[in-house]
Amino acid sequence: MPQGSIVSLYEVGHLIRSGNFSKVYEGTHVFSEKVKVAIKCIPKRRMDRYLDIAGHCKPVLAEVALMLRLGEAPSCPNIIQLHQWLEDESSFSLIMEYPEPCRTLVDFILFSDLVSEGQARWFMLQALKAVKHCSERGVYHGDIRSSNILVTLHTLELKFIDFRCARLITSEGFKSSEYQGSDPYTPPEVIGQSVFHAEAANVWAMGILLYEIMHRYLPFESFDEILHGYINMDPTLSTACHDLIYRCLSRNPAHRLTLEQLEEHRWMKA
Repeated sequence: MPQGSIVSLYEVGHLIRSGNFSKVYEGTHVFSEKVKVAIKCIPKRRMDRYLDIAGHCKPVLAEVALMLRLGEAPSCPNIIQLHQWLEDESSFSLIMEYPEPCRTLVDFILFSDLVSEGQARWFMLQALKAVKHCSERGVYHGDIRSSNILVTLHTLELKFIDFRCARLITSEGFKSSEYQGSDPYTPPEVIGQSVFHAEAANVWAMGILLYEIMHRYLPFESFDEILHGYINMDPTLSTACHDLIYRCLSRNPAHRLTLEQLEEHRWMKA
């Protein structure tokens, strides 16, 4: 997408984010420099997933369809909003909200002062709100991790981004072979069982996220460690924080906290 080109009513600016499947650019409204958006350009591929949604005569790219579902009123302030989307012969363009100044949560963790438990709690409450909103709308994000969460620097408001891996939740769960999330966040049942379920996988990801926020690194470096490794915890953290992380990272999904239990845990209520 050439810098200076026009997409809808927005001039394409500098590259914000680049991945294997898409590129995200800053966009500026042609009639007002104060109005900024993020423009995500997604080249079409044969393996793209599409969903039927009301009001559209043909199936819509799954990422778009699920963002539209999540954006229906009442929306969640902790999930990035899709303003508009366009399609041509070779690509999709998603025009989304762009909170600025912002940085990814992983960059915030690495390049800011040490995060206190109080600040971590504020982040986790927001992350939980986003995950619950997804679940209530029947959507599994599929790739919760610190690099897929934005922090608005003035307010420390979190926003979940990148719904490329998102799927509709089913009672039967998902085939483990179809898991598309980040390796360090992979729940053990994806490695050792044929099926995994959205809620248990979400709680595992929340445990990894809290650990990363408090330690500035991830608890596991390999699938073997995810299955069998010891969870090294900072001894200066509160016993309630230790307990919450351990309960979220129970290797047996049947023994893991539910989202409701996570919300009611004493550390979240402190």
